[in-house]
Amino acid sequence: MSEATSPLDKFPSIFRRSTSIYPNSGTANGHQAKADSTTTSSPAQPFKKANTHLTFEQSGLSAAADFVRHKEAIDDRKLALEHGLSLLSKLPPGDFAQKLQDDVIKLLYNDLSHPPATLIGNKYAWRSADGSGNNIGDPDLGKAGATYARSVQQSHPLSPSELPDPGLIFDTLLKRDGFQSHPAGLSSLMFSFAALVIHSVFRTSHTDVNINETSSYCDLAPLYGHNQETQDRVRRKEGLGLLHPDSFAEDRLLLLPPAVCVLLVLFSRNHNYIAKKLFDINERKKYKDPSTLSGDALAAQDEELFQTARLVNCGWFGTVIFSDYVSCILGLVRQGSNWSLDPFGEMRNSDHSEFERGRGNSCSVEFNCLYRWHATTSQEDEQWTLQKLQQIFPDKSIENLTAMDFVIGAKKAMAQLPDLSHWAIGDLKRQEDGSFRDEDLANLLKNATEHPAGAFRARGTPECMRLHEIMGITQNRAWGVCSLNDFRKYLGLKPYSTFLEWNSNPEIAHAAEKLYGNIEYLELYVGLQAEEAKPVVDGAGLCPGYTISRAILSDAIALTRGDRYFTHDFTPFNLTAWGFADCQRQPDAFGFGSALGRLFLRTLPEQFTENSTYAFFPLMTPQAMTVYLKDLNLSDQYDMKRPTTRNPGVVAMDYTQVGNIIKDPKFIAHYEKRAKDVVSGKGFFSAPEDRTEQKRVLGALAGTSEASAELTKFFFEKTQELIKSNSFNLSGSKTRSVNLVRDVLKLVPIHWIADLSGLKIKNSSSDDGDFTATELYGMLGDIYSYIFLDVELSKLMVLKERVQSHVKLLLEKIETGLGGSISRMLSISNILSLFRPKKTTEHIIVQHLQKLGYTSAREQGNVLLAIMVGSVELSVACTNMVDLYLDSEYEDAIRNLALTGDKEGDLVGYAREALRLDPSFKGVYRIASSDHNSDGLNIQKDGRVFLDIYAAGRNDQVFPQPDTVNARRDQSGKTYIISDGISRCLGEDITVKIMTHVLRGIFAIKDIQRAPGNSGVLNRFKDHDRPELNYAYLDENKFVTPWPNSLSVVYTDDS
Repeated sequence: MSEATSPLDKFPSIFRRSTSIYPNSGTANGHQAKADSTTTSSPAQPFKKANTHLTFEQSGLSAAADFVRHKEAIDDRKLALEHGLSLLSKLPPGDFAQKLQDDVIKLLYNDLSHPPATLIGNKYAWRSADGSGNNIGDPDLGKAGATYARSVQQSHPLSPSELPDPGLIFDTLLKRDGFQSHPAGLSSLMFSFAALVIHSVFRTSHTDVNINETSSYCDLAPLYGHNQETQDRVRRKEGLGLLHPDSFAEDRLLLLPPAVCVLLVLFSRNHNYIAKKLFDINERKKYKDPSTLSGDALAAQDEELFQTARLVNCGWFGTVIFSDYVSCILGLVRQGSNWSLDPFGEMRNSDHSEFERGRGNSCSVEFNCLYRWHATTSQEDEQWTLQKLQQIFPDKSIENLTAMDFVIGAKKAMAQLPDLSHWAIGDLKRQEDGSFRDEDLANLLKNATEHPAGAFRARGTPECMRLHEIMGITQNRAWGVCSLNDFRKYLGLKPYSTFLEWNSNPEIAHAAEKLYGNIEYLELYVGLQAEEAKPVVDGAGLCPGYTISRAILSDAIALTRGDRYFTHDFTPFNLTAWGFADCQRQPDAFGFGSALGRLFLRTLPEQFTENSTYAFFPLMTPQAMTVYLKDLNLSDQYDMKRPTTRNPGVVAMDYTQVGNIIKDPKFIAHYEKRAKDVVSGKGFFSAPEDRTEQKRVLGALAGTSEASAELTKFFFEKTQELIKSNSFNLSGSKTRSVNLVRDVLKLVPIHWIADLSGLKIKNSSSDDGDFTATELYGMLGDIYSYIFLDVELSKLMVLKERVQSHVKLLLEKIETGLGGSISRMLSISNILSLFRPKKTTEHIIVQHLQKLGYTSAREQGNVLLAIMVGSVELSVACTNMVDLYLDSEYEDAIRNLALTGDKEGDLVGYAREALRLDPSFKGVYRIASSDHNSDGLNIQKDGRVFLDIYAAGRNDQVFPQPDTVNARRDQSGKTYIISDGISRCLGEDITVKIMTHVLRGIFAIKDIQRAPGNSGVLNRFKDHDRPELNYAYLDENKFVTPWPNSLSVVYTDDS
């Protein structure tokens, strides 16, 4: 690209003139300058010819300064363009004015893409089966079935008849003379993943070697197929966009060590996980139960779900490449770095035009021979390959195999394969449903992680690969591929002048010189394979030959930045909001931003621990990671033992089963250990063994009529206050609207516990105070999730670290907010007012805690923190309750009770029924401390059991007509079972009491009802991968969360 002055610099050159430019003005000191015919006229000359006095306002200078400083994010409110155009309009005609006008036009023209980068509609939003259409202007670029490209001009004659015999080359320069493990500690699985990348973009035709039968994009073609026919065979087409269980399309991978296929199976499972989640979330409310569809409607829904899931899954593939794969290639994992290249974003050239992206790609023959990494084959994979060849060619020795033998043998082996949904992987057999056993897949991954890869080097390729290398050399000669030096010059690298410079091992260099004679005639294929390897240094982790090391990064950028579906069309609209978020790289994820760890724990959830190096660093051997983590002082954060399979557990749904187990001390709540992980010392009673003590502690909140009255008054009045203060008027109407969940139900408990614990809520992040209500809710939500919920294992360690930080900060704030010691709270009237009149001289809850033996400020703070944590579930319970009763058949009865002042009557029954019919969480987990065989359940020691509280609450023997609300069903509440969080933190009595008066506060508002359309809908969905969640939601970042965030109502304001 030729150098040119940026038009972004042109406007400031005008503004840099004097703020007052006079025609006929002289020099800076006011004297007339003498004309010099040999000097170019001054830039101010056009102004001198003008017959007007041009001035600039200060705002113009400010705009110019912003224009210079923020070229990619200009503040248009400063009106830089308008100031510039105004000035331009006042210039006299001439070359100078014309040049400035031209620059303005170029600037404005370069704002946009020419031609457009993409078009709208499903035809352009979805990847085609064969990769065509990636470049909308050249749809055949990079599609499957196209010819290979040529990247480098050959400048030296490399006649096959004059080049050394391929077999002799292998025996001299390539044949392994003993195994050397990879110097940076890469595992065999690293190169299994590399095989997936390579086979995604290279599939040379056996009938015409000039044809690449797959696309030139990282589109997971080995999974989805390289044409429509193959893709159709891998799909179920039953309306949910699913693939056949554990299926994939690429038969060539069956000839590779089994870990390659196992990785592909994980992406197959990930596709189905994504498709199901897209259906469950149903972001645009268009998907329907497939059993209600047929014909074109069924096919259309299946197609949309499949294509969208494929986009998200390919996004995952790209994320793994630039997280785990590139991290190992660059050696970043050894440094504990989560940095990676990000080639996808928009960039501007100096003239403000877009730096090219999303314009397609076409794989070339030069890069085809770049990825012959057979020297890295582990000893175990070498043995597996040898055995495979012996199975295919039982009557021939490896040394005597010919290319024709291989073609015939491979075709015969492929012809004997069953339908792809029944393919075996190595010795693994499928189950009745077509899937493989998780444990079998995981064992192959764990084995490949433990097996060290081989080092890149001359004389490093296993002898069983002899025929592969001979065929590769022969094929590259048939393509007329360039020399090694031609390729290096193409990449901008210094060409080699001698063989010894190419490989400093005298024996290798001497042999190569005898074979080729002149370094300029060293062909690319062999030159890459036998080149001296890069040492293990910062920035180097793959450690191949120097040329490969440089070229693969260029190729990685070309493959991804050139892909329209990774750039212009990688949008939340095309992938859905959840899908777009799900496949993003997460630098702060555990394992230095590992994406493979997330994939392993999602698709094989019982096979790895939440901090296993086998999951988060599978491309490195455990032995190597032990050393690196020790050097980084991170050993204590990771489990380096080989993981074992966890018991998947059982489910209890019967009322008797659930009731008995939840009371049985032989079944341990998993949150007991979690609580101890983040809060040390006495007082954090989320898991007390003595329920009597818990009741005595909570008695301080509402154990007396006086305290109870203050508590209920607070929630009634605060609910109404927040509704009114956070609502807004509809134009020209007395109707007001408020987001009841976000601005009321999430905040009411927060204000209560803030007052209770001495925290000061601030209205915005810039105000004085401890936290905003939203910040505090988020912190408590994190703590609750870690302690009580079955969080995704891949996120557990990061959440744990965040929660430990939250707890430390909150306890410090509580102690400070309550005067440094909770026992010295006598002057804090806002806390006292929650429990009794302000004339009271002691804090009632502190008295209770002291009597119970909680004497230190930290112990008392722990108790208050437990109450605080329960408040977030309280907001969920209130949300579900309100959603249940708005526009229901019970709405009028509840409204009448609220308006007539019913405080402790039937409204209590409505609150309890809401907890039964729409509980905040569906159930809880318990772990058996011994073998259990009763109530129809057989649970082994240490086995998990999920207690389905939701199902138990619909037992028609205990709750006649269980789907009906009966406010007078059980006024004692003894038959109701509620979840762990509010049960342990707040207790049932206080929970129901609070919910009752929140309900009263809402329905006492005049004409309150759902807002029209989607605004009045509580957007939630069933998350079948998280059984403890009754419903799930999407948070502001579009990740799945247990916390609701939006439901708007309208009401009449006569004030």
